[in-house]
Amino acid sequence: MPPTTTSPERKFPYLSVLAVSAGHFIHDTFSAFLAPLLPWLIEQFSLTYTEAGALTAFLQAPSALNPFIGYLSEGMGLRYFAALAPAFTATGMVLLGLMPNYWALAGLLLVTGFSVAAFHASAPALIAHLAPRRTGRGMSFFMAGGELGRVVGPTLAVWAVGLWGLTGLPRLLVLGWGTSLVLFWQVRRIQVHIERHPIGELWPILRKLALPLTVLVLGRSMLLGALGTFLPTFLAETGLSKAQSGLAFAWLYEAFGVVGALIVGSLSDKIGRRPVIVGAVLASGVAAAGFLLSQTAWRLVWLPLLGFSALSFQPALMALVQDYAPRHRATANGTYLALSFLARPVAVLLVGFFADLWSLQWAFAMSAAAAVLALLALLGLPAIPHAEV
Repeated sequence: MPPTTTSPERKFPYLSVLAVSAGHFIHDTFSAFLAPLLPWLIEQFSLTYTEAGALTAFLQAPSALNPFIGYLSEGMGLRYFAALAPAFTATGMVLLGLMPNYWALAGLLLVTGFSVAAFHASAPALIAHLAPRRTGRGMSFFMAGGELGRVVGPTLAVWAVGLWGLTGLPRLLVLGWGTSLVLFWQVRRIQVHIERHPIGELWPILRKLALPLTVLVLGRSMLLGALGTFLPTFLAETGLSKAQSGLAFAWLYEAFGVVGALIVGSLSDKIGRRPVIVGAVLASGVAAAGFLLSQTAWRLVWLPLLGFSALSFQPALMALVQDYAPRHRATANGTYLALSFLARPVAVLLVGFFADLWSLQWAFAMSAAAAVLALLALLGLPAIPHAEV
């Protein structure tokens, strides 16, 4: 069968986009192990909240290389980066329970972070090249795959620990490597022809985006870092068991993020990126307030709205960044994700610090307020220099 070549045709390439999105699903299934396993790791290593939050920082630190990885992937083949990363990420995450001490655990997460960075720098750009006229829709499928992985990941992690203990997690390794082999076989037929343009023409665009985008990403990272890292721990400390907390995190928070990602990204193609971002962030602020002001049982009622709104606008934000740089999608995407992934560990460390100082509940409240206030940064974004949406 001849390779599938992408072109800017109007027909949406469902099969190719779904193949890459499936890779995102498996990849993020394993990268989502850390949050639900934190209650066990905190207990095993006697960690403070700050130390626990720092584990996310180790996992995210290699994302500083995302701009370089994005530029490199444009020349070496986006599809290979996307196909092989699930296997390497799975290997790192299933070994968490075998580490003898905190620093060995931190080192393992740091190494695994290079695989996470490689996947997230290249795969969204591959989606954008596959569907250049419907980037929002493509990002919706892609992000829905990732959000679904973050639903299945905590469920799989909790189930595996309950069945085998932390040291039994390597039995899941076959899923990661098997998926990479299948995905590699599938995407090898996809060829993305990229006309290389001088990298220097991207810098004026990035300079204009730098300040408003940094503020927006930091605000979003405060909320998502708090929820994505400490939500299972918070639920476990306020009335639920560790297993119940992991399942609630997966099926009441992350699962509704899948629905939000599917809807909001496609909606942004029709009504614009900014309106859907504003609407989603404001809704997440309301949901966070309801969640924090309720008792344990009623908190579970607020989780679906919180997951839907807080996790839904990432496809629109990623599409917005690529709207500014259609000739350097992978590099622009890598730059954005470097900022996003590096902002998250900073945010998580702040949340852990405030939780140690006051409480997790106050740290969550401050995070939600930061996300809403960061919307003011949208006023500083320049006009998109071409009509993409």
